[in-house]
Parts: sequence; C-alpha cells; structure tokens
Amino acid sequence: MSLDDRTRTWQLIMTGDDLGHVTLDTQADMARLLDLDPSISHLTLEIGDDRIHVARDWPSDQYEQAGRLIDRIAASGVSAIVVHDRNGNPPRRVTTGE
Repeated sequence: MSLDDRTRTWQLIMTGDDLGHVTLDTQADMARLLDLDPSISHLTLEIGDDRIHVARDWPSDQYEQAGRLIDRIAASGVSAIVVHDRNGNPPRRVTTGE
C-alpha cells in the first residue's frame, strides 16, 4: 500500500471482463490519474473486445460525514453554502436549519 492509498478518501473500483489483465502498476497509475484530475468522472479500458469500467468509489459513511460538514458550515455564521455537483445537477443551497 502506498502513501497515496492511505490518504485517499476513495478507492478504485473496476468492473468488466478480463480484470486480470490490469496490473497493480496500472491500477496505481489510474488511481493517481484520478487523484490528479478530479474532472475525470471515470475511465474505460479496452482490451480486445472487452471493456473494463474504472471509477472512484466512496464508502457510504463518507457521504453522511460530508452532509454533516455541510450542515456545520451552514450553521457557522455564513448565510448559506451552495454545493455544486460535478455531474451537472443543479447546485444545492443549504442555509441554517435546513
């Protein structure tokens, strides 16, 4: 396990056929790529006629922690916090008491 693996809040998830063709070095490179460029939502590896889908996966408790942080920030004296989604969803505006 590298230092990046211990400090990363997400894990690499791969689905598809022929996962055995993806070496540990390639997996580490893909994880680093996703670390360096958060605008990348996912990757697709093509191995012959097979496709492997690669993405970030967060434990569900992290979403709960993120929600609590948003609420805490909203209650800290700011008027509101507007959370922008990378997936094109409309921004979510959170005020104290929401």
